[in-house]
Amino acid sequence: MIPRLLEATPRQLLAMTGAALKTSIAAAEGRTLAVEVIASTQPPVAGITNGEIAAAFGADLIILDQYDPLQPMVANAPAAIFDAPAPLAACARLFGRPVGLNLIVADADAGAFLGGRLLSEASLDRALAQGCRIINIYMRPQIGGAHAGMIAGLRLARRLAADEALLIGVPTFTRPAPRTPEAVRAFIADALMLIEAGADGIALPLPGSKQGWNVDAAGAIVEAVRANGALAWLFLTGSIEGASEQAMTQLALTAKQIGADACRLDEAGLSGMPVPENILAFSLALRGRAHTFRRMAASPAR
Repeated sequence: MIPRLLEATPRQLLAMTGAALKTSIAAAEGRTLAVEVIASTQPPVAGITNGEIAAAFGADLIILDQYDPLQPMVANAPAAIFDAPAPLAACARLFGRPVGLNLIVADADAGAFLGGRLLSEASLDRALAQGCRIINIYMRPQIGGAHAGMIAGLRLARRLAADEALLIGVPTFTRPAPRTPEAVRAFIADALMLIEAGADGIALPLPGSKQGWNVDAAGAIVEAVRANGALAWLFLTGSIEGASEQAMTQLALTAKQIGADACRLDEAGLSGMPVPENILAFSLALRGRAHTFRRMAASPAR
């Protein structure tokens, strides 16, 4: 039986495929917390990675932003990790958490500077072989990314990943914040096409963190996503991950009211990660002391 994610031990977390993570997150009733950290940025504490800090302060899942599966590197990680055939799996063991990354849909020529961060068969193959369990798929319109490309990218990712990785579509870069009923319906239509193409979840900004997003629009989209069998994610973004602990508490309570399955704190807080105290404050508001302290304290040996 797959445990609820907030009660899973580190060993149970690391053993989960993408399909198991989806079931486990859904069962946790909105109390899943992912944290994004920049793989290449020097952490605020010497001799340790941002992922380890995020895990210590309560993250369930770690997303390595700017990680290039064709040229793998994580600042302050032991060098031996990158001599192994599966460096993301090795990072997951180091953190005691499943590890994911972000891939970007763009025109192949215009996005060539992204290297392995550009979504392609090669980058997907390498990420999966390295032990990636979560893939967030973005698009960048300014370098040729389009909704049709995102659908094609998700179909490719689903075919290659099968059930091994959790696929999250992030469609918020091709439309402004939906502030009318018509705009909300258009956003939902886009999201449902991504789910049909293979997305396990859809991510949108947590209201209060990105300009123009409000609770009513987010609630309608979250409800539609969940009604169609996918996970609804709220990303706390827009540099608000570096705001006050009081702001984190309020934003976490807003996320619970909206009804998301999981939340993610983005990386623009302190030297390539959210402010560590903000991870803790968000977690405490999202799921209380007992679940937060268990996640912080459980040894990777459990």
